[in-house]
Amino acid sequence: MDIWIEEIRDWDAQSFSGGYAGLHDLADSSFSGAVSADGTWALFVNGRVVSVVERGGAAGASEFTSADIEVFETGDGTAYRAPHPGVPLLVAMKATDGDTRAKYYTEDTPIEQVDETLSDGGFTGYLELSENVLSGDYYTVYQAGRSMDIAFVGNARRLDTDEEAREAAHDEVGIYEVTAVDIDVTPIPEPEPEDDTTMAGGMASDPSTGDTDPTSGSAGVDESSAPATDSLEPTEATADESSVDIGTAESVTDSPATESAADQTGHDATEPTAPSDAGTEETADVDGTEEAADTDSATTTDAEQTTPDDPTPDSTQRETTPPASQSGDPARRSGADASAGATPSSRSEPTTDDQSDGSTGAAAGSQATEQLASRSIPSLDPERTAAEDGSTPTTGNRRDRPGGRASAEQRSTPDTEPSSGGETSDLRAELASVRESLQAAETDRDAAREELSDVRATLEEVRAERAELAEERDELRAEVERLRERVQELEADPGPAATKSGPSLSTAEAAEGTDLFVRYDSKGDTTVEDACTGSASPEELAANLRIDHHTRFEADGATVDGQPFEEWLHGSQRYRVAEWIVSQLVFEIRDTGSVDGLRALYEALPTIDRIELDGTVTVDGDDEQEVCEFDVVFRDRMGGPLLVADLDDARDPVSESQMATLIEDAIAVCAEAETFAAAFYVTAAFYDPNALETARDATGNSLLSRDSRLSFVKESRKRGFHLGLVESRDGGFHLSVPDL
Repeated sequence: MDIWIEEIRDWDAQSFSGGYAGLHDLADSSFSGAVSADGTWALFVNGRVVSVVERGGAAGASEFTSADIEVFETGDGTAYRAPHPGVPLLVAMKATDGDTRAKYYTEDTPIEQVDETLSDGGFTGYLELSENVLSGDYYTVYQAGRSMDIAFVGNARRLDTDEEAREAAHDEVGIYEVTAVDIDVTPIPEPEPEDDTTMAGGMASDPSTGDTDPTSGSAGVDESSAPATDSLEPTEATADESSVDIGTAESVTDSPATESAADQTGHDATEPTAPSDAGTEETADVDGTEEAADTDSATTTDAEQTTPDDPTPDSTQRETTPPASQSGDPARRSGADASAGATPSSRSEPTTDDQSDGSTGAAAGSQATEQLASRSIPSLDPERTAAEDGSTPTTGNRRDRPGGRASAEQRSTPDTEPSSGGETSDLRAELASVRESLQAAETDRDAAREELSDVRATLEEVRAERAELAEERDELRAEVERLRERVQELEADPGPAATKSGPSLSTAEAAEGTDLFVRYDSKGDTTVEDACTGSASPEELAANLRIDHHTRFEADGATVDGQPFEEWLHGSQRYRVAEWIVSQLVFEIRDTGSVDGLRALYEALPTIDRIELDGTVTVDGDDEQEVCEFDVVFRDRMGGPLLVADLDDARDPVSESQMATLIEDAIAVCAEAETFAAAFYVTAAFYDPNALETARDATGNSLLSRDSRLSFVKESRKRGFHLGLVESRDGGFHLSVPDL
């Protein structure tokens, strides 16, 4: 509420004084804005007080609560004139505890759709678009279906209204909510008369002579002292004349000045009263204003009995006299005519809707409050609203809306005076039926909300599934495109593999049937042995070294998982590891000065002659021979195993069990073959800490170890082998253990 107080204090201000009389002056001028006195705020809309609030009782509290208009009885303060009548009405609704009916996202439910439903349903409350909106706050304020648009734009909160605000709100994207609010019009009490003798002195009007009755409790008002009611231009009659007419800036018919005049009209409480007509009974029953109804009945009877030509009006005259709720207050007509010296026949004539209402200020305020409170909030579904009240929603005047208070009174008001109070019972039954329909509608609304929540959840699941399918579809499209390009390449240049058809192999079949051989273009040029002696460079060895292959299947035209065999072989991890160990590892050991620490491995490298892919080494077990399997096995010319390697091209780290299996199998080979010098584990990822711990335990790299051999696993006191851990990065290889 504090932010609204800051907004109000930026409005045009003027001093306010005179208590109730000052409030009446503002009401007579159709004032729209706010009046502040002693920390209490009265909010006006077109001359009507729609809310009276004050700051909470705790020190520094920012919450505002309902207050009593009696604070303004004699108080002075400041009046702030609003730049638009919709702003104080919005502030009044914001200061009232409303009922949030629904929240929508503009992309799913446009504001135009909900606005039409609220207008057709006679909604009272406001629509607020501010969540997830950076440009400003946007509001549409409703009173019985009629609406005004307001926007506070930018950090400076520039005020836009009407069509400009409406168009800006409809162009925004964000979350908006609909809040229903009950607005009660607060009547302004009449000020205390300055001279009690002037107000109370004088005689009550005699029905036949116009004289005053000294025993009457109210004073007659002569023509000169009664406030002039014909100075207020009456607006078009509506179903609820005391409600806030937010569709126009003009004052409504039932103005405070008219109420003041009605309070000063003479009523003779001592004269007998005749039975009230049907229209009066219904008004008293529905609006709860029995006192006002009784007064209307008594004064109507007085007016009928003062006709000198016919003391007892016939039924025809009573039937043509409109009910009090449609033709104005008979008490005002009786008192005003008597004080002005009107003829009896003029007093008995019915008034029209253009005449000012003559009910007292308290009765008018009570009726206005009851009429506003009796409005029910319709369903946001126009068809459901029509089904509940048995009518078709309309955007016309409130008096024409089915289910509204005005139309209910008009339907229940007969053209003739009833002989009994049966109409009251019928109206009560109808009211009970409406309440039951409202409860049923609320039940249906809650069920619909639950169903909507389920549907939204299902929708989110479907959207997520659709997104996954779209991603899979894109991947398949990319794969199809790749295959199409490959087909086009093969069609354009089939190559040697396409000239002759060969076997189609899996990776395991191709590896198991392939052996590599270390050969040289010339043994007189640089060899691995020359590199070990330190007299050759890597470039010289690469120029002379050749790794040939031999297959136990027909390699011409053979394919491995759709790839030509030659292409698969040179791109496989097995081939690249073999090439690195034969042609580059010797230089890493030599150039880092690690020859003595890796002596067994260093001296085994020049003796490599044949390399098995997916090879095996047979060893003697306790009871029978065992076969140890490795991804790569390096052998000398006599077939003795020199080096073994296990490879892992997965993204997961090497586990402890994988490391333990390699070490266990390598120890078995070391015990069987004296030529065995080293075992390698090569991964495209990294090593789990437990795997590294297993390797360290196997190599005995403790603080007390005095062995100068690097990463050495002892099989016995005299036998053992080097354990190397290799990481594959970007097509190359790095020996991480031992760290050279």
